[in-house]
Amino acid sequence: MGTSETFEETQRFGQPWIWLLIGAIGTVSVIASAGVGLVIVAAVAVLFYFARLTTEVRENGVYVRFAPLHRSFRHIPFDEIEQYKLTNFGFLTYGGIGIRWTPSTITYMTTRGNSVKLHRENQKSVVIGSERADELVTAITEEM
Repeated sequence: MGTSETFEETQRFGQPWIWLLIGAIGTVSVIASAGVGLVIVAAVAVLFYFARLTTEVRENGVYVRFAPLHRSFRHIPFDEIEQYKLTNFGFLTYGGIGIRWTPSTITYMTTRGNSVKLHRENQKSVVIGSERADELVTAITEEM
């Protein structure tokens, strides 16, 4: 990697409701003999199974990767970050889990709950969901 990490976290979609919903839709597709629907449901299930959000704090910035959608990390240099703070993420705030875009923000979430919002001048803010948001803020504070 070239630079050492002071924080690293990998999250997956582990919520039971996601898997119940995928299973229910798959069951309906099988009952309805909808082969195409079953293929689509299987593809979505595979995507959710392999999806993971990795966040790292390194000496030169914050790195975010939402695999398999991102092939490489998205780098947010510390000199672009004006302010950062702990926030609480709800579905109504940014529109759900995954990667979300609003006119002013890009959000990376695997579940609702705690997150860290990075405010950047003349660019979209970045919100990163974290099960260890306090540690993420501490790592950013120590590196900046």
